[in-house]
Amino acid sequence: MGAQSKISPQCVGIGFCWNLRALIAIANTAAVVGFGNVAKQSEAFAIAVDAITHLPGSPLIGAAIAISVIAGMTGSASGGQAIALPILAPTYLEMGVNPDALHRVIAISSGALDSLPHNGYVVTTIRAICGETHQAAYGPVAAVTVITPVLGVIIAIFLFSLGL
Repeated sequence: MGAQSKISPQCVGIGFCWNLRALIAIANTAAVVGFGNVAKQSEAFAIAVDAITHLPGSPLIGAAIAISVIAGMTGSASGGQAIALPILAPTYLEMGVNPDALHRVIAISSGALDSLPHNGYVVTTIRAICGETHQAAYGPVAAVTVITPVLGVIIAIFLFSLGL
């Protein structure tokens, strides 16, 4: 090896450092999932879900906003879907929304607001893997993980509204 790698003085060995980082990643994710489950039990969550499901306009836009907001509240795209879909899917399917379009819009939109600063992946990537602060690193992360999915869901809804 030509260049020496930077190893924290607290690490006993490279294997120990990576194991420690893996444990930190698991703990961060578990904390965010726990946060989502606590949020789901709150009265505010029920009020938010009720308000979101009664938005006027296209059901696909309502579904995109609903899933994105719930994923943001829970801090997890998959957690937001797991919590929201049993509640929301029957409502939108009864409205006559195409199941394929609904699936795609939900999959894309769940990845927008789930990447807020409290998301387990964001915390793990910025702090444990990159060793950065949120202040220094979150701007570029948000550009990739928040803005890009929002633009993607807008394009998807537009294409589905054209019947494509």
